[in-house]
Amino acid sequence: MANATRYQLLTLLFAVACAAIGSAPAVRAADSSASELRLGILSIAPPSRIYKSWQPFAEYLAVQMAQPVSLVVPRGFKTMKDAAEKGEVDFFYINSYVFYRLKQEGKAIGILQMKNVRDEVTSRSEIFVRQDSGIVTIDQLKGQGIAYVSPMGAGGYLAPRAYLMSQGIDSGVELKEHFTKNLSSSIHAVLLNDSSAGTMCGINFDLMNKKMDMGELKILAVSAPYPENIIAARPSLDTKTIEKFTQAVIHMKNHPAGQQVLKDMQTMRIREFIPYDPAIEQLTENLLRQAKLTH
Repeated sequence: MANATRYQLLTLLFAVACAAIGSAPAVRAADSSASELRLGILSIAPPSRIYKSWQPFAEYLAVQMAQPVSLVVPRGFKTMKDAAEKGEVDFFYINSYVFYRLKQEGKAIGILQMKNVRDEVTSRSEIFVRQDSGIVTIDQLKGQGIAYVSPMGAGGYLAPRAYLMSQGIDSGVELKEHFTKNLSSSIHAVLLNDSSAGTMCGINFDLMNKKMDMGELKILAVSAPYPENIIAARPSLDTKTIEKFTQAVIHMKNHPAGQQVLKDMQTMRIREFIPYDPAIEQLTENLLRQAKLTH
């Protein structure tokens, strides 16, 4: 069969799959059959939103790899860790801090790293306050409260905590830490004066600024860079499957259907995925030491 005809057939199958999935429930349970690949997504977003955002990615891979790809949505670090340990996920999308922890425990190998919409493999976290707070220096946060997103967040906790510690502010001692579990709650915590400061990935801050009025906020400080999100594989997965998955994701930008999927993923800061470079882990190690979160 000619390459053009083959691609047309694959595209048709992809469209049929999309139509069939449209009536599926928001999150479906993983199928334990050996032929199905399970992609875990660790995110603070609601499961229904995760499913909607990632289903086109799974469908594209199913066509490219000629085998089913289902989504699994573990809630929280421990659940993802258990899923990886028990073989309930084959590949998983996680932030760089969670990946580092899992790799240290022998439960993950890095295969792909994300390039964000700024075409970078790193990002920075921003610490923000109200415009009318009177806070103009980082030292003025001492004795105040700060809204972090999650204790396992790279941009939502690790990087900003490391920055504060580098400035001589002992977060958790000289700052009252609380975790909001989502981006909008962190913003509202500061807008409503429930916290003097909040923090999140700078790209997320810009994206949120397009969705809601954040004119009353200002950026007080910016953290050191931290690695962007990673796609990892469970170590016991066969190398042939890992390589096939890796190549399918890397070459998404070269296929019209893959280009459309990536375009739609820009709302999640994702531009594309490239091969994982272990050297980037040095950034995480430095942040962990600075944040005094080493184990």
